[in-house]
Amino acid sequence: MGTKEFEKRKWSFAHICAYLSLAISLTMLVLWCCNVGGFEVVSLDSFVGVIVTLLAIIVAVAIGYQIYNGIGLNAKLEELDVIKEKLIAQEKNITQKDCKSRYLISVSLAEIEFNKREYITAFSYLMASLEFTMELDTPTNVENVFQRMIFSISKMPSGTLCPSETMKAIQDSDKGIKSSHCYSIIKIQYEKIYKDFISKIVNEDKNE
Repeated sequence: MGTKEFEKRKWSFAHICAYLSLAISLTMLVLWCCNVGGFEVVSLDSFVGVIVTLLAIIVAVAIGYQIYNGIGLNAKLEELDVIKEKLIAQEKNITQKDCKSRYLISVSLAEIEFNKREYITAFSYLMASLEFTMELDTPTNVENVFQRMIFSISKMPSGTLCPSETMKAIQDSDKGIKSSHCYSIIKIQYEKIYKDFISKIVNEDKNE
């Protein structure tokens, strides 16, 4: 049952209850006014009995109506759960596509820096590309990134000055890589490459 159909039925049910109550009240008033069945002589016992019966009927109708509403509420909650699951899946899909795009962009920028022989900047972009690919459910081309990182390090003479901004970007990427969900798979190879890089450069801040 759809939400709109359910709301329509619930609204109709409320109208029926209201009209039924009004009809019963008017009927009882007419019968009392016309003295049908001796309504003028009402003892305390019969009055209390009628009141208790009416209250019981009202309570039963109210409970039934609440149960009816409860069923509708459960249906709405189930629909919200389905929508929530779809939104979560969509958000994850968007995040994965964003990481893949950033990975590809970073790799492309690294190759541009290789052509300019700016090997530290190229290494920085390769670190970013590794960070983004490690955020994917299934990291891709990790080995190729490692090979390019090793190549860039081999082109750096010992004591190469690393600008502070570039160093900060590399350190930020390093933190992201180490916090990735499958870092343990690349840990040994990555840490060796990163250690070799650190041994080749001099941080601009420390050099001042």
